[in-house]
Amino acid sequence: MRTSRANHGGGALPLGSVVAVLIVDADEGWLVSEPTVERVQLDDRSWVDVVRGIVPEGDAVRDELIDGVTWEQGRVFRYERWIDEPRLSAWQAGDARHPALIQTQAWISRRYRVPFDGVALAHYRNERDSVAFHRDRELKWLDDTVIGVLTLGGRRPWLMRPLTGRRGDDDDMTGVIDLSPASGALLVMGGRCQAAWLHAVPKTRHRVHPRVSAQWRWTSRRGERDRNPSYYAPRHFSR
Repeated sequence: MRTSRANHGGGALPLGSVVAVLIVDADEGWLVSEPTVERVQLDDRSWVDVVRGIVPEGDAVRDELIDGVTWEQGRVFRYERWIDEPRLSAWQAGDARHPALIQTQAWISRRYRVPFDGVALAHYRNERDSVAFHRDRELKWLDDTVIGVLTLGGRRPWLMRPLTGRRGDDDDMTGVIDLSPASGALLVMGGRCQAAWLHAVPKTRHRVHPRVSAQWRWTSRRGERDRNPSYYAPRHFSR
């Protein structure tokens, strides 16, 4: 049997508040049996569900992924040159997935009635790793999407802000929501989140523990197709 801390599902406590010890049998799975889902309604057609402590042993899963996954260094074209993306990435599908990720994917699929073909992984090694404000435009159809993001490991800011149509400053916190998920917490963005809202994991000024993010993405392919360049498309700031 595995012994781990469980997070309370009450509405008044912050993400990651420890209130009890949970005994989890290895044969019964990696997820709590009845996780509490709290919905944040961003606007009339965009929402994010916060599922605290759905994977009680988030730190242990993180450690196994860091040691067992083949991580790759991505590159993006910025400031007229290719630069290393400030995080590592990987992909898992089928039986290659960690059992905790298989069970989390199944839980998301059952609850939201959407399929996924695998899980994308991102490794934030320290406080210098980050991802800037962006939308997941690789999905192309953004009016009806479901995106699950499971945090494993270090707790750090996880920001959302409405899309205004003007170039945003990453230091501008006007209208920003900070969800700051603790290890083992799941965020699920839905509706028009990717059409109307931006999200980011910024650098921090203080030391943070390594974090692995597991991400599942789905689109209904309904509505107007987004024709803007993706996050990974080259950007020419001098033009």
